[in-house]
Amino acid sequence: MTITGGCVCGSLRYATQDPPQLAGKCYCRDCQRETGTGHMTFVVFPAAGLAITGEAKDYVRQGDSGSEVVRTFCPSCGSTIFGRPAMLGDVVIVRAGTLDDPSALDMGFATYASRAHPWDAPPAGLTTFDTIPPGV
Repeated sequence: MTITGGCVCGSLRYATQDPPQLAGKCYCRDCQRETGTGHMTFVVFPAAGLAITGEAKDYVRQGDSGSEVVRTFCPSCGSTIFGRPAMLGDVVIVRAGTLDDPSALDMGFATYASRAHPWDAPPAGLTTFDTIPPGV
């Protein structure tokens, strides 16, 4: 099954045949600032299987983990499509809202839950970690 998505204006698109490796929510300050809300919902895919069409730009900075994070966005509308944290290797962290069909996602956990705000707390029953989960 092909999974597809893209930016708000439609000029930057992606597709993959790979199933998601995992999905979750991140409450770190970087993700809060990037999204303009209390968390970012994400889906992880192998980088090698993600095909991108259209022009993309990258923004690079140090994340809350101390590791470099590359964020890829559409230069026309500004939508962030995915990130590539150096500490996680050859994966892309796709922003779930950019998926053409995000309804089937199964959230596995929340990272940096210790930084969640009362007005945007992790859903009850979701496994939470104060920072990055062990073994990542």
